[in-house]
Amino acid sequence: MKLALLSFFLFINFTQPKSELGTIELVVSETSSDEGVIQLLIFDQEDGWPDSLDEAWKMVTIPIKNGIAKKTIPNVSPGNYAITVFHDHDKNGQIRKNKVGYPLDDFGFSNNPSIVFGIPSFHKCSKKVAAGKATLFEIELR
Repeated sequence: MKLALLSFFLFINFTQPKSELGTIELVVSETSSDEGVIQLLIFDQEDGWPDSLDEAWKMVTIPIKNGIAKKTIPNVSPGNYAITVFHDHDKNGQIRKNKVGYPLDDFGFSNNPSIVFGIPSFHKCSKKVAAGKATLFEIELR
């Protein structure tokens, strides 16, 4: 009984109240079709950016409807987050690339930065998620 009470009090003390958490609102547009799904990785740190499944905070799959994919992610700890996304036409979870490594599937990054000089940094793509607020991430595929 003592162990159960101790576990309960530790759980209460170490979990964040929902009012201290934020929400991510995702909108991915400019899809070439409703075929397949949108795959995305959300990062809360620079490590692993932009494609490490092991380092990503969360991986999300979103269905496409009328050329747009939308998703709400609740209970997000405050901090900076960056998102990388691609249109997974064949639903296999992997982006198709040509022989030199350029993506064949449409892709994008949060904040829609320029990609003329290569993959944008975590800092260019990150946005602050605040406690008790919804943060909108609108990503256009290219």
